[in-house]
Amino acid sequence: MDKTTSRAARATVALTLALALGACSTPAEPTSSSSGEPPAAPGSLNVVTRWAAGSPEAEAQTRILDAFTAKTGITLNMTDGLETIDDQVETMVAAGQAPDLVIVNLFDKTLSWLDAGVTVPADQYLTDWGLADKMKAEAVNEWRVGGAASGQLQGLPYSGFSWPVFWNTDLLKKAGVDAIPTTTEELKATAKKLRDAKIGPVVVGGNDWTGQKLFYQIAESYTDPEAMKTVMSNGGYCDTKSVMDGINLFVELRDAGVFVDNVAGMNADDMYATYYAEKAAVMSAGSWAYAEAVKAGTGVEERTQLGGFPVPTGGTFAKPSSYQGFTGVGFMITKQGAEADKIDLVKQLVQAFYEDAAVGDFVKTASILPPVSGDFASYATNPLLAQSLGLDAVVSYAVLPDVWIGAASDPIIQVLTGAYGKSSAQEICTGLDSATKG
Repeated sequence: MDKTTSRAARATVALTLALALGACSTPAEPTSSSSGEPPAAPGSLNVVTRWAAGSPEAEAQTRILDAFTAKTGITLNMTDGLETIDDQVETMVAAGQAPDLVIVNLFDKTLSWLDAGVTVPADQYLTDWGLADKMKAEAVNEWRVGGAASGQLQGLPYSGFSWPVFWNTDLLKKAGVDAIPTTTEELKATAKKLRDAKIGPVVVGGNDWTGQKLFYQIAESYTDPEAMKTVMSNGGYCDTKSVMDGINLFVELRDAGVFVDNVAGMNADDMYATYYAEKAAVMSAGSWAYAEAVKAGTGVEERTQLGGFPVPTGGTFAKPSSYQGFTGVGFMITKQGAEADKIDLVKQLVQAFYEDAAVGDFVKTASILPPVSGDFASYATNPLLAQSLGLDAVVSYAVLPDVWIGAASDPIIQVLTGAYGKSSAQEICTGLDSATKG
């Protein structure tokens, strides 16, 4: 892989898994069946999925799986992925029990699986399975090595997302804030008014991936996208003035009380619970939270306006910032699944997910942004999803760090937990440089 995925930590993972794979039987090269018909004797597939029971995604997934099994007779042995699904799958591979298909995010350790021989390139399948013409180019490119059009395809994207800022307009009005702030100076003033009204300002998981994403959104405030990608990939936080300006801005906002109290001890679940219970007026969350907001049953979705995070005057972004992308959940085919007796079964299952009705079900149930072309507007029944379709007009998009920080994600989160606590800007940049360089 290129410089974005070749750190020492990733090389260690690749070597360990390669040795484990070498101890197993050598799989056949990926092949593609020329027939779309189910096999004469239905077989079975072992699948690990990130869409665990209880989530909106799992509801849509179950409907697709049940219909697929009824139609084909193929047995599906499903395993719910844990929060650390990447470690879970790697343990299975090392034990010689690799699944055939993994439904997982393109994030952290999964970025090393192609190099390690856990998974196979999906370029051939994109074409042979009739997906190339319907898949959005931007979705496919985000799943290529290094996010480049020339890179190998690491899997097939499925769950696209928007990642706006949720603003509870009722709570803002109670605090005497008539308009959603668009600048960081306005945000500081808003946070003070919210605190005076005994309302929490911005809530985020200060010790997990949600806090990581918001930190980078702020840290990018003065840096152009290409320069930010370079720093995320290779380090140089302390030596890049524009990035240091962004880190100083983060510290300034933190010390001004923009984040809720004890934010460094919070995780994503705390963030969602606090916002849904209307104990905080602001959170930054992905579109998967749209369905959960409705499911919470408080009516908070009716009092929420989606937008971006306020930006500093003179910064890079012309409008409040947000994220969007397609590095959410997708399909990664293992070497086991690419063997001749499995690949046609994998093909049938994957194709079932990309049927328009199946994609529409995920849009309606889980508020995904579809990676394929088509008219899915009628499925956008969630009021927050309907709002998000107009976000392009009101936000600028920041560089999502996932692909660029790669396997450094976990150590970076540890550094940023301190950032949401009391770490200085210098301590933060030093920690990020150390985490990035391994």
